[in-house]
Amino acid sequence: MKGASGVVQRMQIAVTGMGSVTPFGEGVDRFWASLLAGQSAVFNMKDEFLAQYAPVAAQVDLNLEEYLTKKQIRNTDRFTQLALLAAQEALSDAGLIDSDGEFIQAQLERDDVAVALGSALGGVQSLEQAAADLARDASSRVSPRLISKTIPNAAAAAIAKTYGFRGPVMTYATACASASNAIGEGRYWLMDGTAKVVLAGGAEHLFTPAVLAGLKAAGALALRGPEDKTRWSRPFDEQRQGMVMGEGAAFLVLEPLLQAQQRGAKIYGLLSGYGSSNDAYHETAPHPEGAGALLAMERALKSAGLKPADVDYINAHATATPAGDAAEASALRQLFGPDVDKVPVSSIKGSVGHMLGTAGAIESIACLKSLETGWLPPTLNCETPDRGMPGNIVTEARQENLSHVLNNSFGFGGQNGVLVFSRPE
Repeated sequence: MKGASGVVQRMQIAVTGMGSVTPFGEGVDRFWASLLAGQSAVFNMKDEFLAQYAPVAAQVDLNLEEYLTKKQIRNTDRFTQLALLAAQEALSDAGLIDSDGEFIQAQLERDDVAVALGSALGGVQSLEQAAADLARDASSRVSPRLISKTIPNAAAAAIAKTYGFRGPVMTYATACASASNAIGEGRYWLMDGTAKVVLAGGAEHLFTPAVLAGLKAAGALALRGPEDKTRWSRPFDEQRQGMVMGEGAAFLVLEPLLQAQQRGAKIYGLLSGYGSSNDAYHETAPHPEGAGALLAMERALKSAGLKPADVDYINAHATATPAGDAAEASALRQLFGPDVDKVPVSSIKGSVGHMLGTAGAIESIACLKSLETGWLPPTLNCETPDRGMPGNIVTEARQENLSHVLNNSFGFGGQNGVLVFSRPE
């Protein structure tokens, strides 16, 4: 697109809808209010068998049968069920569906709507349950829906089927960067005209024996901590022991800014930049100096046409693992130089745990709410920051004047995804 001067102008991408299901419950409003209030959704693992692997967790306590049909429950894995609920809120918030879930935008066709979803492992709960049943009794009946429930693209396909969306429907499995990559890649579809609207986000449910046992064996999980279990997830803190797992789903509705303005949609912010990279270093450990993370942040800022000095807030990946937090801190110090201690930084994983493939999406919602309200969510349980951590860690909700915010997501396999959100001019 060329302006009057003949200079090529980059298409601006707006966020016009948001939806979430988190350990705080259903809905973005509840999630945001709980964050700012400094609440924690981390408690004892409810399942005693799973507690031997992960003593604490941030779990979604909703009766999904109150929201979904019996057929949807029967034919889908829990990660798909969470995705359907969050997607409905995001589409409704954007004014794309009515209260009955019917598509209502006359100026848009279902062919124009794409779905980009991130999930680390997809329907692993259903797969593990079937394997356990067969191990107990080889004659156990396996559901004919087993494969369609467990494949990673099941949730994205279920959303498309529910609303009749016939645009591209893609699933990104890049560990903890999955949702950020889904959102960033969805931005490209809008910029090249592949779609006119993209529903992008993530969904994850990994409270299963094999997954938790594997994470425990990898040394990734917090296995001890204060008597108060809500304090076990401790991003940046010198006493951090590892991740506390969370579950949930979160989505953004993305569309060109001009289109959003023409149809009178609410605009939460602009998705102004995206960067992706790989550490090419180790299966689970991050590059100790944060080389890949730094590259992704540099690429995200370049695509947004910004410099590090333009960033007003960083929503850090900060999972509370000693190696991960240190690597991210190193990357931030390289990117921002001596100004790193001036930029506010927080991690919401002290509040809701680490949702893996959903993390980038729910943290994007936190970034957008910060842009909308001027409030920064706190980092819970960071009582004594470890040496080398950023110097301006937000430990209590506070207000700031924000124009551009950075959202970091880094995962196993060296996957890095970084998003930049900006206030509309």
